[in-house]
Amino acid sequence: MRLIFAHGLESGPEGRKTAWLREAGHDVVAPDGRGLDLAARIAQLVAALRDEAEPRLLVGSSFGGIAGLVASIVAAQVGRGPCAILLCAPALQLPPPPPYEVDLAPPCPAAVVHGTRDEIIPVDIGHAWAIEHGAAWYPCDDDHRLGASRSTILHALASLDADSRS
Repeated sequence: MRLIFAHGLESGPEGRKTAWLREAGHDVVAPDGRGLDLAARIAQLVAALRDEAEPRLLVGSSFGGIAGLVASIVAAQVGRGPCAILLCAPALQLPPPPPYEVDLAPPCPAAVVHGTRDEIIPVDIGHAWAIEHGAAWYPCDDDHRLGASRSTILHALASLDADSRS
């Protein structure tokens, strides 16, 4: 499956999660969002979604989670959204910035992987969003970086991929 990966604020496009996704056999496009504010990251991801010719699944981590979710909603409004969204410890406490003030309802199947020991973004934020929007919920015994949760992330991704094909 072709994936668009939106990395976190303190990471980069070639980090651990990108490597995990590639090692699992996925074709990963990972735009470099380092140094960009939220509005610029959203615009970058909307452009990446619009440029893709085949079905794609968006994976967003932390700051990339809120950016990816908003970009997915905006791109879906013009028929170019992803077929599914996986959010990893997403920064859903941040409001969408102008001009992207949208309701955070996902435009496609979605899942959240969140560490129960997350010291940056409380696990309750991801859990509440998942419940509100009917997203699959994958809590894991991990911190914000989700460094010990490779298998959970890949399982959630496989489940979303299967759901998006049915």
